[in-house]
Order: sequence, then structure tokens, then C-alpha cells
Amino acid sequence: MSYVLNMDREDPTSRKQSLQTDSDGVIVDGNRALSVDSEYPHKGSITFQGLEGLGYLTFCQVKSLYSAIKTFPEVCHLNAPLVMSIRSIYSLCRLAARPTFRGLLNSARNSELSITRQIQNTGLRSGATAAFAADDDHTTITRTFPTSHHSLKIGFQDNLACNFYYIWLRDNCQCSSCIHSESKQKMVDTVSLDLNIKPESYHVTENGKLKVIWPDGHVSFYDPDWLHKHGKDFELDSYDTVHDNLPPLTTWNGEVIRNLKPEISYKEVMETEEGLKKWLTNMYKYGIAIMKDVPRQKGEVVKVMERFAYVKKTKWGSSFDVICEPVQNDPKHLAYTGMYLELHTDMNYLEKSPGIQALHCLKANPASDGDSIGGQSFFVDGFYIAKWLRKEHPSSFHTLTSTLVEFKIHSHNMEYSNHQYVLCASKSGHLKEVHYNTRTMAPLRGPADAVQPFYEAYKLLGQKMREPESQFAFNLVPGDLVAFNNRRILHGRTSFDPRRTSRHLEGCYGDIDEIITRCKSFLKLDSRK
Repeated sequence: MSYVLNMDREDPTSRKQSLQTDSDGVIVDGNRALSVDSEYPHKGSITFQGLEGLGYLTFCQVKSLYSAIKTFPEVCHLNAPLVMSIRSIYSLCRLAARPTFRGLLNSARNSELSITRQIQNTGLRSGATAAFAADDDHTTITRTFPTSHHSLKIGFQDNLACNFYYIWLRDNCQCSSCIHSESKQKMVDTVSLDLNIKPESYHVTENGKLKVIWPDGHVSFYDPDWLHKHGKDFELDSYDTVHDNLPPLTTWNGEVIRNLKPEISYKEVMETEEGLKKWLTNMYKYGIAIMKDVPRQKGEVVKVMERFAYVKKTKWGSSFDVICEPVQNDPKHLAYTGMYLELHTDMNYLEKSPGIQALHCLKANPASDGDSIGGQSFFVDGFYIAKWLRKEHPSSFHTLTSTLVEFKIHSHNMEYSNHQYVLCASKSGHLKEVHYNTRTMAPLRGPADAVQPFYEAYKLLGQKMREPESQFAFNLVPGDLVAFNNRRILHGRTSFDPRRTSRHLEGCYGDIDEIITRCKSFLKLDSRK
């Protein structure tokens, strides 16, 4: 029997593909197909061929091809779309081979189901998640039946069927006795639960919830939307992130961010809730926001930070000053000199670098002079650059997400050191953090054959960052305050003549958790209106 699966990529530049599966394998119909020998590939024998017509791959061939990519990346010089195709075809083969999936297809009115796929590519560590597209927005439970002594199968209206273990259901009961009403913390003692727990009974109630009665008489109710959300995680080996209930991030280059112009006045942010909401939204979506007309007094940067986040104290204290005067001897930090400061993120040598940095301009040369003597601030969206690298050079992206780098500095009579990945991505491919600072990067350690690929990848990343088109550059003037996500946005400064320049910035760091949490709170309030 054959089944037709219509793949609809979220990549707007890609075409739809039709996959036909049977007991032997999968037929790929589209503008990109693959061809490989049926024997298990070994080093040096892998071939890839783009076909205009149909390419036939057995499941074993797809699995072997995918295994070869993971095992021998050095001989698989693939572009990102091809890597994604191989991984996603393999995932769909696995999905189509499941008995429960075939059973759902047999019970459907026809053999066509819409498969919505979201490809999260992390270089050679590619991943594909898939979910059946619902006929409507209302999630309902259509069937429940036991699959073993330990689990229950739940089917939904969109033909998704998920296996829920009884121990997991009991541990995650959502009733008021098991979840604290205010903090939403779990109050069930997981360790004390019986691993072989089995319900006395279960059924779907009139309002659509799953009701489970446990051996001790405890009654649990599970909302179908909640079950569906977690069921997709089980079936498709994926999971949500803290950002899934928030608007998508907007990555940018210089032209995009100049058109967006994420600016707002000090008075609006400090005195109105709508202004605060706009400020937080800019910070979350773009990773950077600019505040105008801030009083030119020391301590204001801390007041602004406390308006939306907790100040993070560091070895510099609650705040720090970046001062450059025409007469200044032996500055203790490169930022206090007139040197050109390359793009970087701050304090990568800490166990957890600060999430937010804010810089308030208290003193600077007039703009007319500043244009001629330098000292211009510039910013780059690290996520934008990382996405470019993942698309154009997936093997380099993989290198920077899998090679640990030591960052180190000597300061205040102490040595700070920590190991980080230059690019941090989740299992599903979501970019999480960027750690980049050539000045504090210690000598690379590890296998000798990892050195050259790392430097090649690091150079590609750095060169793209330094392109003028990637940068958002401007002169800070007294009264300006710029705040940015220190784990996403890189910042730098052009050189200037310290003999002719008087410059004073006050800065501080803050925790980024409050931005995410407060954005969620604003969204909840909006949904209730």
C-alpha cells in the first residue's frame, strides 16, 4: 500500500514535495532528489546526485545516508538545503513506518494527509519536526486505548496519536492539589510514585477532558490542548522553548534595523505602561533598543534598568564608567583607550554572562566633531549572522556549535575563566546565545584536527560581522541610552584620538529573564481584553 504525504516547508523559497511511501521505502517527487548505492556507505564512497525526475530510495538507503553524514562529515560537503532534505526524508520514513501512523492512514477517508513540517537545521546536526495539520483550531480527543501495562494511547482530531505513560500522567497531574495555584510549582513527590502505577479507570468527559481515577482515589483531569502539546513532543522528538508563546524574533542587518528604528523616549518608558511594553517588545524582538532624552546624570542607567529588570552586580559594582579624557595615564581596560574595539559580547569568561547591557552617554564631543575623530558605536545581530552561516556554511556552523572555547581575563587580582560555545543552539535548532570576544579567547584546546576547521569557521563568522551591511552604526550623544541583549547582539566602537576626545559612558548589566517574563505577562493581558 502506498501513502502520499504532502510536505510544506516553512522556507518560502522551497517548493512543495510529494513523498510516496510503501513497505520498502519512499519515492521523492520534486526538484531535489537523492541517489545513493544500496550498500551501506563507507568513507569516500558517498555520492550525491540532483535528479530532475523521480529518485527512489529505500528506507535502509535513507538511514544509511543519514548515518554516513553523521559519521563522516568530512567527506559530505553538502549545502544546507540538501542536508535538510536528507534528514527530513529520514524522519518522515520513520514516521510512515510506525504501525500507529499506518493505522490512522487506513482509517482515514482518503490517503492524503497534510504534514506541516518545520525544519530546524543545525549544520550536520540537522533535525526535523513534523505535526499533522489540524482541520480546525479546536483540539479534541477522539479515542483512548491501552497500549501496554504502562501506557495509554490517545488519538486527536487531527489524526495525531500519542503514547502517554501512566507514571508521566500521574506525575504531571494539573489539579489544584498537585499544582500550586500561585507559583504553578509541582507539589507531587515524583520519587514516591509507584513506577508501575496504573489507573483504575479513565474516560473522556462531556467537556472533552480526559478523566483518570488512580488507585488511591485521586482524580486527574487533563485538558486536550495540554495533552496534544506534550503528545507532539513525545511522538516527534521535539520540545517547546521559553520563546514559543512569544512573537517570533526579528533578525536584522544594518538596513533592516535602521528602517525599524527601535527608539523611544525616556519619559514614555519611565512613566507609562504602554511605553514600557514597547521598550520590552523592542528588546525582545530585535535584541536592541534606544532611549532618547535620558537625564544626563550619573545613576540614571541603573534607574532605567530597574524599570524592567534586576541589576546584575559584577566585579565593577552595580554600574561602571567608561571614561576617556585628553589627559589620562595608563588606563586599566582597553575600553578606556582610543583603540578600535572589535565586535564582541561581554564577560563570556563568567559561568553565565550578563543577559542585558545598557550604556548611557553622559558626555561626548559634538556630533560634527565626532564624525571626524571617530568613537562611533556599532552593533551586529549575532543571530542574523549565525543564520547566514548555517545556510551558507553548515559545516562551519556545526563547528562553532560543537567546539568549546575558553574565555579568560585577569582582573581585580583574580583570573576569571569559563568554557563556552561560540554559537549555542538547542536540539531543535533554535539559536540561544552567541559568545564572541577575540580579546578574551584563550588558546584553543582539544584534538589537533579540530584546530583548522575552527579557525576557518571563526574567520567566516567574523568577516560577515565586519561587513558594513551587517552593522548598525551611530554616534551616541549625551542623553542617549542603548540597551541590548548581551548574548545575541555584538557591540564595538571605532577608534578615536584620545588627545582630542572627551567621552563618558555609564553602563550596567541586568538579567534578561524579566524581559521574557514581562513580555509574556503583557501578552496574557492583551488576550483578556
